[in-house]
Amino acid sequence: MSNASPRPCPICGANHWRNVLTCTDHFVSGETFQVEACETCGFKQTQGVPGDDTIGNYYHSEAYISHSNTNKGLMNRVYHLVRTYMLGRKRQLIASLTPGKRLLDIGSGTGHFLQHMKMHGYQVAGVEVDEATRQRSIEAFNLMVSDPACLYQQAPTAAYDVITMWHVLEHVEDLDTYLAWIHEALTNEGRLLVAVPNCSSLDASVYGRFWAAYDVPRHRWHFTPTDIKTLMVRHGFNLSACKALPFDAFYNSLMSAGYAGKRPAVLHGGWTGLRSWFNSLWHPERCSSVIYALKKNTDK
Repeated sequence: MSNASPRPCPICGANHWRNVLTCTDHFVSGETFQVEACETCGFKQTQGVPGDDTIGNYYHSEAYISHSNTNKGLMNRVYHLVRTYMLGRKRQLIASLTPGKRLLDIGSGTGHFLQHMKMHGYQVAGVEVDEATRQRSIEAFNLMVSDPACLYQQAPTAAYDVITMWHVLEHVEDLDTYLAWIHEALTNEGRLLVAVPNCSSLDASVYGRFWAAYDVPRHRWHFTPTDIKTLMVRHGFNLSACKALPFDAFYNSLMSAGYAGKRPAVLHGGWTGLRSWFNSLWHPERCSSVIYALKKNTDK
């Protein structure tokens, strides 16, 4: 069945969609949401995402670790270990792309990435939409973190060498406004690093509607590598590198196996995660989550 959407597809501009999946919010509400695909290009979005007045309720859970920073439970303890390791890997990637030290992290969460970069000589600033999370990061690390509404009211002035969005783009309502602002806020040699789940990954195909990284309704958009490349070129960015996020293959697979009722979930998820990770060794764009390193195109 074809649905007319009130908003055109952000990838190709068409406005007819078809329902392809019914996904459950396993983190907070237990509600179901439709994931629909553009009939022209296949791009997927979540249908019926709650409005600004209520969407915040879907983030208020201790299970949502990027905001709560909880270490309860095995998966969350593993998350903390992986995060510590990945902070160094992200810094090394950034240093390999640009010598610039002025960095903005959009969706800075609990502030651990910003603090790590600050400790290594970067001039850092953050943007975080959740007030409680933003305040905790300021108090814990004495960081400069703004509300998005305040930041984007300012005219961008090529202020940053690097802008990062670690698992944030899939949450953003107005992609065009954000990316246009980011393009102007970067220096001419500036770099944008975007990490998002890959809904064309092996683990996504194995678990279908149970795939944890659909994460409805928090994830509005569900990208493939082709979607990202098309979107970024339209907004004046050239792709310079793709990097796999190997631990995401295991995390997403283990969570998905539990949602799908696979028993034992640790074996089913572990095996799927291993296959997904192995699949990305020579093709990082096939991983469960991918980092896209993008360079500003000054000819835009």
